[in-house]
Amino acid sequence: MIDALRYEYVRLRTIRSTYWLIGLALTFQLIMSMLIAWQLSKSASAPSGDSSFDILVTIGASTGLAPLFIAYIIGLLGVFSTGHEYRHGMIRATLTALPDRRLVFAAKVISTAVVSASAALLCIMMALLSIVVWGLDMPSGKDLVNLTGGTIVFTVLFALSGLAYASLTRNQTAAVALLMLVPSVVEQIIRAIVLAIKAASDDPRGTGGLVQILKYLPYDAGGQMYTRASIGDLLGFFGVVPFGAVGGGVVMATFVGALLAASYVLFLRRDA
Repeated sequence: MIDALRYEYVRLRTIRSTYWLIGLALTFQLIMSMLIAWQLSKSASAPSGDSSFDILVTIGASTGLAPLFIAYIIGLLGVFSTGHEYRHGMIRATLTALPDRRLVFAAKVISTAVVSASAALLCIMMALLSIVVWGLDMPSGKDLVNLTGGTIVFTVLFALSGLAYASLTRNQTAAVALLMLVPSVVEQIIRAIVLAIKAASDDPRGTGGLVQILKYLPYDAGGQMYTRASIGDLLGFFGVVPFGAVGGGVVMATFVGALLAASYVLFLRRDA
């Protein structure tokens, strides 16, 4: 296992996209958090330390009005952790050097989780830096722990889903498309269709029926780990009661776990 992890570490370290993606995530986080913190510092009614921290870490995603951008950027590391090898035919070299496919797959999962968690933590530190620079109130210990944990877990699961898409499709472009479109487009289309059906029903405000599946949209459910005031709360009119942070995290983790399990089985059985 140590050899597999060392091999994966060297591979990630020598791929330029690793540095580009982490650098892009950190640059985006630094610029945006500094700009937002500057605006908050000039506001006559600046939000509390917890609210400021939530907004700065997620760049507005805590309101439910925007996606967690750093997860989309860092998540590409998961795609490239496997997609690069299939795109350039290097998977054969990997399996020649490390014939045990179980260890190869495990090393990719572990390395992706560690790198994405580390990058997400650095982004959170950028948000804290912007708070210090512009003299805003620091968050409470509870909010610091909860939001930091939720953001990191969501980002790691997001990146692992990218790894799974790349392994399932064995096509880097297709995996990138799935990672970008499933959370931002597919889930929104499903929500729109279900709500349209619910609105046309005899009991549009009832809690039963098809509307319950909206609680199980994996990426939307996982977003509860970092969302504090969500536009999804307005859907309570239609009887939609989303899971909390823990429940939403479990839903997303189950979905990503199923993707990884399927990709693991196929990775063991298919030709290189």
